[in-house]
Amino acid sequence: MSTTPDIKDFRLAYLFRDLDRTLLAQIAARAGWRELDAGETLFAKNDPGKWFFLVKTGTMKLYLLAEEGQEHVLELVGREHLFAEAVMFMGGRYAVHAAALEPTRLIAFDADFFLELLRSNADLCLALLADMSRRVHSLVTEIDRLTLQTGEQRFVQYLLAQPAQKISGTRMVCLPASKQTIASLLGITPETLSRILSRLRDQGVIQVNAETIVVLKPDALTRIS
Repeated sequence: MSTTPDIKDFRLAYLFRDLDRTLLAQIAARAGWRELDAGETLFAKNDPGKWFFLVKTGTMKLYLLAEEGQEHVLELVGREHLFAEAVMFMGGRYAVHAAALEPTRLIAFDADFFLELLRSNADLCLALLADMSRRVHSLVTEIDRLTLQTGEQRFVQYLLAQPAQKISGTRMVCLPASKQTIASLLGITPETLSRILSRLRDQGVIQVNAETIVVLKPDALTRIS
């Protein structure tokens, strides 16, 4: 762990935004920076869960591995988002693997210290409970999406949800991860994603340039979704 973060580096995250400066200073004193290279593993499933994290720059990948070694991506975590905070209630072990998709800078928070704070702060408990409830709702939605929607519909919804630069009626999207990673996140094979991209491109709906996709007909994508 390197230099201590400043309060301003994390106070707007949902767990901290309503805490007073004295409490924030105590949390900062027990926190530290972590820097990861692209592809570097932060923790593995079942590792002791001593820390939870806030992404300041970069992107983290949370994933599971099948017995045959196949990777299934569960979530991509971007800047200013927390992850692994549930480790405080899961027996002190991480439930997934986590690795950096690109050079990534994190703030690591002491899980045991924060758990002590929760025991004496009802508002903090409610904030964490609200976030976990949102995550459960998101997972239920994800199950519905994987079960009921086609691969094309899943990809189109994912594409429409990404930040985009709007230029003359088009939307330019820079994918936050490789196509293989996105395929895993959407529960489809890379080959299926390639076919979806080719079909949409042949229909004149999108233009694909490496990891950048230009949506030429946003209304057509909306109809598909």
